[in-house]
Formats: sequence, C-alpha cells, structure tokens
Amino acid sequence: MNHKIKIHNKGRVEEYDIHEGANLLEFIRENTDGGISAPCGGNGTCGKCKVEIKDEGHVTSCLYYVSKDIELIMPDEQEMKIMSDQYKFTKQYWVNPGKAAGLATIPYGLAIDIGTTTIAYYIVNMLFGTVVDVITKINPQSQYGADVISRISYGKENENGIDNLQSVLVNSINDVLEGYCKNSDLTANDFVKVSIVGNPTMLHQILAIDAISIAHSPFKPVFTETKNLSPADLSININPEGDVVLLPALSGYVGADIIAGLASIDRDKIGKTFLFIDIGTNGEMVLVTPEKTLSCATAAGPAFEGANISNGMGAVPGAISKFNMDSYDVVGDVEPIGICGSGLIDVVGELLKNDIIGMDGNISEDFVVYKSGSNTVSLTQKDLREVQLAKSSIASGVKRMLAKAGIDENAVDNILLAGGFGNYIDIENAIKIGLLPDLPLDKYIQVGNTAGTGSVIAVKSQNFIDDMEKMIDEMEYIELSSDPEFEMEFAMNMFF
Repeated sequence: MNHKIKIHNKGRVEEYDIHEGANLLEFIRENTDGGISAPCGGNGTCGKCKVEIKDEGHVTSCLYYVSKDIELIMPDEQEMKIMSDQYKFTKQYWVNPGKAAGLATIPYGLAIDIGTTTIAYYIVNMLFGTVVDVITKINPQSQYGADVISRISYGKENENGIDNLQSVLVNSINDVLEGYCKNSDLTANDFVKVSIVGNPTMLHQILAIDAISIAHSPFKPVFTETKNLSPADLSININPEGDVVLLPALSGYVGADIIAGLASIDRDKIGKTFLFIDIGTNGEMVLVTPEKTLSCATAAGPAFEGANISNGMGAVPGAISKFNMDSYDVVGDVEPIGICGSGLIDVVGELLKNDIIGMDGNISEDFVVYKSGSNTVSLTQKDLREVQLAKSSIASGVKRMLAKAGIDENAVDNILLAGGFGNYIDIENAIKIGLLPDLPLDKYIQVGNTAGTGSVIAVKSQNFIDDMEKMIDEMEYIELSSDPEFEMEFAMNMFF
C-alpha cells in the first residue's frame, strides 16, 4: 500500500509515493538533499533528525513509520545547526528514571517546558531514553494576559482566578496525553512519569499557588525547591502510581527552565568562563567562572516577542524574521504582515549600518520595512525606544555580572544563547545594536531549547535532578533592582 508524502525543502515543494511502514529518515536520505543526519545511528537519542509534519508537530524521523498521507516540512540550515549544537553540547546521562519505570512493560514519560507563550511537550520512551515525539501548543493562559505580571494580577483580582490559571494548564497537558494515546498504541497507564520546567510564575500557577510575591519587591517566590507529586495532586491523567516532578528554581526570576537548561550543558565542551543567556520578556543569564557562578534576571519587556511594537508579532506565519535592505524572510513563506523579534533586531541593525539612525536612535520618519498596496509594515520612533529599553536591560545585566565577577567581556570563552528567540537572532546585528557583547562570532553558540532538553533528561534520570540541586547550592543571585550601579549602567546602554 502506498501513501503520498509532500516535502517542503529549501523553498521547493515536491510530492512522492511512499510505502506503508516506510522509515521516514531513510526515505528522506534516499530522496532529498536535505542533509539530515543522525549521529546516534538512528536510535532516537540525539534528536538531530527531527522534522515537522503538518498537523502533527515535530517528530523524530528515525523513529517514525509512515501509515498515512503526510506533509513534511524540512528544517532549514539554521535549525539543523541549532539541533547539531544542542546535541553536541548536551551532557549525557545514564537512564535512571526511578521506581516509576517498573509500572509499565515499556514505560513512557512526558517532559514539559511551560513557556509564557508556548508549551513544549516531549514524549519519551523511558526504556531506551529516546524522544519519540515533540508537540508544541500555545500556552492557554494567554487568554488571561501576555506576560507573567498580568497573569499574576488576574489570579489575584478575579474570583477563582488562580484556579483558572491552573486548570487551563492541566487541561492542556491532559489533552496532549489523550491525543497522543488516541493516535498510538499507548494508554494513560503507559505514561509513568512527568517532569515540568518553567519560570517560577508558571510553576506556582500549575500548583494553584498565588505568585503575587514574585511581582513585588523583594520578588521572593513561595517555593523554589523540587516538588515530587502524585498524578492525583494535579489531576494529570497518567498511571495513578506514577511520578510528577516540578524541577527546582533559584529565585523569583531565575526559574527551573534556566537551571535545567544550564545543567543540561556538558561543561567539559565549553570554556571555563562562559555566559548562558535566555532572552524573552525577561532576560535570564548566568555567568560561570572557575571561582563562582553568578546569575541575574532583567525585565527586558515584551518587545523581542513582538509586543509593544506597532507592527510586532510572534514568530508565526506572516512575520518578517530576517531582513536586510535587499531581501527579507517571512515565516510561512506568505505575504508579510508584521515583524517578529529576530526581524526587529535585523531592521534596527540595518538602520544603524546605513546611517538612517544614529547612536541616539532618533529617526525623522517611520521606516517602511514592507509595502504592498494598503499593506504597510513599518518601524516607528516609539518602536525604536522599545528596542533601546529592551536591549539596554539585557546588556546592563551582563555588564553588572561581569563587574561583580571582577572580569571584563574579553575573559569570556563562550556565550551560549538558549531559547527560541536567542536561537534565531542574527548575532552580528545583535552585537551592532548593543544587545550582546562585542566579541568574535565564533564565541557564540546557539544551543536550542535547553529548558526542554533538561526536562527530558529529568524524565530519564534522577541523577540529573540531583545535579540541578547541587548546582543551585553553588549559585549566587544578583538582585539588580537593589544594585546601585545598575541604573547608571542602564542609562549608558540606552545608546546604540
């Protein structure tokens, strides 16, 4: 029996016949020049052969066997490089999932990364330690606010608000589990462990704990420690004797996502002094030196996620994601309707390179990025001020950590950029606008969604969770709001 497979690859779309039960990775290798590799030998452990199947999400192609017509979207070169670097710099752990693994013949786990905007779900075969599927969903809390502060306010100001914030997260988890079981041979009882990472607000809200203390000075969370729960504690529909673990955080704004991400890095493959940065609405960063480990978080604001920008949007179809004066890339290969964060940095970088704006960021009139008929995508003076505020926040946090460590930026061996935004920015333009330190490009490593990687390792290995807790004990947190030098640094870094 044959099926149809439509493949989007390097700007082309081609259609093929494919046999029932054919291995997707083997088919890709035989029929395309996509350059997909699988250094683990096709065992499903490295994650480098992931591809996107329309209406299904990302799958590990070496573990995928075709049973229907599918539409395949191949990763671009940037995505493949990120997957390669992520695998290259990920610390390897022996499979040691704990007692729950004995609850099923072939036990499965669910690793979850709860981001403010999106939630990533990783289906893990715990017997072999392989990720068999990746599912991404919009965080359903978005209906209650775009950022953590607005959601904290919703929970405080509305009757049943905190319960609503929890229930939409739990319902999303259960919907993913139910959908996956329906489309596979698995049952809820086959899922025996869930690990969850996220920023502290997300972890408080999934436990229906009021996070108001995170929103106000001194920004103290109710808890930061590892939480070991039963499925019934959260009404998560897995094996009732299974385990649910919320991974530990450091502070109110350096959460389990950052700690798990940093712990997933194989430090033997990184220089002794390095920066780990995850840029979003907040910029969370860690400086590791031979003597100490420092961390801080800065309120960058939502500009890099498209909010507060006149034509800003997320990285969804229609968003200009790359830009220079001669060309642009658009998510989804459709007509542009706005600019996402990576495109925003490119536009500002181009304005600087072409002397359309100077160090002060002043512009005489709106800059038209794209125009067709009545459809105009432009950048305004107010947009530039939003970028200045966001980039100064990140840059100032980096400089204050370096100062606290008693070193300058030239002492840094590598800078690791984690998370969706950090993975897709043009580093040269980010340096040009003053967002990132002016260091050689080969010192920068884009390491993918390390928070998700850490959550996956936590499903597979209790040793990883132990390592996270030890790492936290050795970290020092810098509260920038009480740092007398931060305000002056911030003012100085407002200039491009």
